[in-house]
Amino acid sequence: MKVSKTTNYRLFERSSDNRQLVPAKHKRLMESMRLYGFLPEFPVVCQRNGDGKLVVKDGQHRLSIAETLGLPVFYCIESADWDVAVVNSTAKTWTPLDYARRYATQGIADYQEGLDFMSAHRMPVGVSFALLAGTTTFANVSRAFLSGDFKVKDREWADAVAELYLPFVAASRDCRNARFIEACMAVCRVEGFSSQRMLSNLKRCRDKLASFSTRDSYLEMMELIYNFGRKQLFSLKNEAIMAMRARNAVTVRK
Repeated sequence: MKVSKTTNYRLFERSSDNRQLVPAKHKRLMESMRLYGFLPEFPVVCQRNGDGKLVVKDGQHRLSIAETLGLPVFYCIESADWDVAVVNSTAKTWTPLDYARRYATQGIADYQEGLDFMSAHRMPVGVSFALLAGTTTFANVSRAFLSGDFKVKDREWADAVAELYLPFVAASRDCRNARFIEACMAVCRVEGFSSQRMLSNLKRCRDKLASFSTRDSYLEMMELIYNFGRKQLFSLKNEAIMAMRARNAVTVRK
């Protein structure tokens, strides 16, 4: 099928049977086209109407973004009729796992290490890669991750968090959530913290495990377990909060 090229955006009109045009929801496509331009391998598919216009069957958002960016549009004309809703229903948005597997297959070792870590510790892909990057949330590394530039920066801390988190989850499903992972991240930043002491006390304190809605509430629970049977108490919660604040301050300065 012949692929043509034009900057005359008035040649096209939107098909009435397509989805509503919402460019604001396609920021990733905008970034891609700003970086690579309008790729001829993915032309807009059109049909001619009785007025000589090209009715866009597929690619309306690419066309809209191309016009916004002033890019030439690649298009082809299809004579056969088909239902765009049926065709587009097979499309699947790429997930972080798809990206990780893609770059690992390309031989980028940091992504393979992330996949191996995720599999070994049975943790979500976003959490796994955030930990390995030395940060608390995937959002902090998502741009580098999606572009293929992800780097493992703190494997020691990532292992420490995972090795603390998993025994708690095995002891109680109340700990299987993001807020508890954040609490584990925080205590593993505390200088002098002993995971061995925490896990040893966990065996005797399963009755103290409960579900909470905040990281700090989990930190209170962990402090109680950490100090179980001790005369000299350690302010684990405050130390963890201060450690994370100090870490965040360093990150912001960088």
